[in-house]
Amino acid sequence: MKLRILALIVTLALLAGGCGTTKKIEKTYPPAPSWVKNRPVSSEYYVGVGSAKKTLDMNQTMQTAKQNALADMASDISVNISSNSILSTFDYNQNFSEDFTKTVKAQAEQDLEGYETVGNYEDQGNYWVYFRLSKTAYQKIKEERRAKAITKALDLFDKANVSEKTGDIRFAFINYIKALEPIKPYFTDPLQVQYQGKEIFLGSEISKEINKILTSIKIDAGNKQIKVKQGQQPPSGTFDFKVTYVNGTQLSGFTLSASYTEKPLRNSKVQTDNNGIASFSIDAVRSNKNLETITATLNIEGIANEATTDYLLRKLVNRYRVPEASISIIVIKPVFYIISNESNLEKKLNNNPVSEGLKRKIIESGYSITNKEADADYSISVTATTKNKGETGTYKQTALNATISVKDKSGAELYIKQIDNIIGSHFDYAQAGLEAYKEATKKVENSISREIVEMVVKGKVSY
Repeated sequence: MKLRILALIVTLALLAGGCGTTKKIEKTYPPAPSWVKNRPVSSEYYVGVGSAKKTLDMNQTMQTAKQNALADMASDISVNISSNSILSTFDYNQNFSEDFTKTVKAQAEQDLEGYETVGNYEDQGNYWVYFRLSKTAYQKIKEERRAKAITKALDLFDKANVSEKTGDIRFAFINYIKALEPIKPYFTDPLQVQYQGKEIFLGSEISKEINKILTSIKIDAGNKQIKVKQGQQPPSGTFDFKVTYVNGTQLSGFTLSASYTEKPLRNSKVQTDNNGIASFSIDAVRSNKNLETITATLNIEGIANEATTDYLLRKLVNRYRVPEASISIIVIKPVFYIISNESNLEKKLNNNPVSEGLKRKIIESGYSITNKEADADYSISVTATTKNKGETGTYKQTALNATISVKDKSGAELYIKQIDNIIGSHFDYAQAGLEAYKEATKKVENSISREIVEMVVKGKVSY
């Protein structure tokens, strides 16, 4: 009897379980600690609280929260710029300030060590971690690292100083820039040290030495002003720039960057030779302006790139004023002389319509015409003639053929254009010839005059 009752109870239990719905058991979480809701503030510790949304990869979630906590802790470390720091010597703009602040924070995150985990917490969708770092411990670590950085920087500073005194200015310049690298995390600090029996603020002293070298380098342009005919190439050596130090030493191995107001130069960067000279060239002055300028500047960017790979340091060095020199180019437009031989049906014309049209357009383009061939830079020869072409119905036709050529002072032909078979129609042959001249004059005014001017501007280009 008892066995039957027990079997019945088991059966009823199984039936009840099979007919019911399966309930999902949800994980419960304790209440969030106070540091999750309100970020702690401490006079003894730097605090960092970071969170991350949960993902399937919990390890990655925890790593993200940790990085966020360290970033939060780094932001808790204030940055004050000392009046004797290197940054105080610059009137840096907003962009530079933001770049520097980001770099300082990134460096602070890297330097954080000895911190402890105060707590962590998670709920359904997020994970939090709470770190803290003793301000006293951090300051001790920072002082040790700063002392090592100062030692490295001071060694490079001394090498640069010795090189400068022995006349190796380029090597000195590079080492002064290199000396900035170890102390970059401490650009806001005064970095007070003893050097050769004197007390100096290392960062600002390096900056002063860099500035002193730059103000002691002189770039001299042999020609302050030159005159060049439009379309002509300036003679070799016209754009020579000599680089010397304040004591007169010729500086070799320095790169100058040149800019030309008319257009970019093909070879805009040239290194000084053993005589301290960097030579630039222009294939032809083609500008329509009356004045152009070529300016040579010390390429401090190249020196900075050679000295360091650090982006912020390069940007900092590029903020120094650099020496430069300029040469003014007075652009003189060439003078034309036109000789003409134009005839209509073998009868010489007095008004010479083709050459007059050409003359008119050249003057409109800003050039002048002379009556003396000896005074001209270019001589234009116009030869034109017409001949009978027969009749078409009641109309008589003529055909015009012309040749236009341009020569320079040496007699070299720079341009030649053949005009063939321009037809003129009229009831009279002579009048038909004049109609052909009208068409030829239009062609000269609309295209050939422009080609001649372009030939001069572009510099001996044959069409």
